[in-house]
Amino acid sequence: MQVMIVEDQPLVVEGLRSVLAEVDTEPDIRCALLASRALTLLRTGWRPDLVMLDLNLPDAEGTTLLVQLRSEFPDVPVVVISAQDDRQTITESIDHGAMGFISKSSTTAVLVSALQLVLKGGIYVPQQVLDNAAHPHPPRPSIQDLADIGLTPRQIQVLQLMIEGLPNKLICRELGISDGTAKTHISTILRLLNVRNRTQAVFALSQMGIRLPRRAGKG
Repeated sequence: MQVMIVEDQPLVVEGLRSVLAEVDTEPDIRCALLASRALTLLRTGWRPDLVMLDLNLPDAEGTTLLVQLRSEFPDVPVVVISAQDDRQTITESIDHGAMGFISKSSTTAVLVSALQLVLKGGIYVPQQVLDNAAHPHPPRPSIQDLADIGLTPRQIQVLQLMIEGLPNKLICRELGISDGTAKTHISTILRLLNVRNRTQAVFALSQMGIRLPRRAGKG
């Protein structure tokens, strides 16, 4: 398992290293203290299985680096690890393409289970956010296969790219479909998930325990 930790606090880095040792016996971990270093590593062609990203770096604050990572490297899952764990920060992170948000105040057990979930294609959202998420019709937690709610294989592909934070234009380019077709698929996806937007779709998938297939790396 290859992981990049983007964090400028040595004590936090060492703590995350210890957690990763519980997820994988021999993790290949590379660290970046700065956003610029993280981008350099990825631009050389290295594609880790996971990026663990702090939101407040000396050269990039908030979701700035997250947005850039999702734009340049959409095939690399990013999990935000932050001490700032209010609902707005969590929602913004998910909305910008993070596959999970883990508070730095979480227990080791929570960290391990959250990372295992994301590595298997799942989406981790803190339970307190899920409990407060407003859905007009709560999703069915027993659903394990998106085909069971009526999504076609193509719509599942579109959903996967939506979850990765890709805009419609890039979804069209990735799948070779027209803008009108993409919008029709997205409308159907949102309707079948009983949600109104991408972020609510992420919350719904997390509640249902749905795992999306990982795309092959482009590097």
